[in-house]
Amino acid sequence: VVAQNRGNLCVWYNIDSPERVTMFPLKGDIVDLERANGKTEVIVTEGVNTVSYTLDEGLIEFGTAIDDGDYYRATAFLETLEMCAETEAMWKTLSKLSLEARQLHIAERCFAALGDVSKIRFLNETNKIADSIAKEYGGDGTENYKVKARLAMLDKNFKLAEMYYMEQNAIDEVMEMYQELHMWDDCIAVAEAKGHPELDNLQRSYFAWLMETNQNEKAGEVKESEGDYVGAVNLYLKAGLPAKAAWLAMSRDDLLASSDIINRIATALIKGEFYERAGDLFERIRNNQRALECYRTGNAFRKAVELARLAFPSEVVKLEEVWGDYLVQQKQMDAAINHYIESGCSSKAVEAAIGARQWKKALHIVELQEDRSLDMSYLKIAQHYASIQEFESVKQPFFPMYVF
Repeated sequence: VVAQNRGNLCVWYNIDSPERVTMFPLKGDIVDLERANGKTEVIVTEGVNTVSYTLDEGLIEFGTAIDDGDYYRATAFLETLEMCAETEAMWKTLSKLSLEARQLHIAERCFAALGDVSKIRFLNETNKIADSIAKEYGGDGTENYKVKARLAMLDKNFKLAEMYYMEQNAIDEVMEMYQELHMWDDCIAVAEAKGHPELDNLQRSYFAWLMETNQNEKAGEVKESEGDYVGAVNLYLKAGLPAKAAWLAMSRDDLLASSDIINRIATALIKGEFYERAGDLFERIRNNQRALECYRTGNAFRKAVELARLAFPSEVVKLEEVWGDYLVQQKQMDAAINHYIESGCSSKAVEAAIGARQWKKALHIVELQEDRSLDMSYLKIAQHYASIQEFESVKQPFFPMYVF
């Protein structure tokens, strides 16, 4: 593709990589593109003169070879070129196209040029398999299920690779593939589906690998799926996941009956500052005092108030006030008002209402009180209504005294 902007001739030798552009400075306008005697030239008029710019024939030939599907010719052209941004992009294009066409030797050469060692090794082994099959059975070795599966693996489409193997009932090869990739869950799923005799050994090997690689959470999930709940709790705690251990414990009466397990989970929860979850755990085992303490510490006031209404009625009023104080700290003035009202803290309720700009609610609270300590709050309310000239909104006889 040839184009120009205000001061440059722009050439894209590979349209699949639009960011790779070759530019030549020019002062005129492109008028023609000529190809003769093995050369391609861009004709440019610069005033009364005509100037030609010769393009890179090798790069052009690469595009022609790709269009013709002649990947061997494309490879030959690329091998004559120095490695640069344009040629690297072309090697990548050729690698993709040759894989799609299953021209695996060319693909291997492409990845060698790109320096991708892992793909070189993988394709080298795949080519050996394909060549061996073609030599032994004749035909195109790339049509064999083993080669197809390996190409699907190269494309990270492991389910497609599994399908190719399963179509030939090659169960051991599927399992080997998943084990090499450390995809143990898929490997075990295949073994279970087919009733493989090595299933127990696979599960043991999987668990051993999880422990060796310190994947304690996953190991805990394995133990949980096997019904070893104590082992699962221990592994969740070892993984630093006391909340997950708590959820499991609360779902199992046998775990709740073990004071040692509950104490260890609760200690880990409090150490990790998961106070609300610790409160849930203590409430589940009917240790209401510890549950209430944890709820308060974790600012889980809704649960704290609900528990207090059932177990500690005398604490409800104090909790409502503390809840209101917490909401004020969080700048949630509007939400704090009702909690202060519930706790009987009229002055705090009025201040919260004023802070939330809930003037009618603040006035209503003041008018219901006989406490003269609220006069300053009344003054703030009166000044607000005076500023918006709503003198009738306040019915107290001393309102004019505050305003004027």
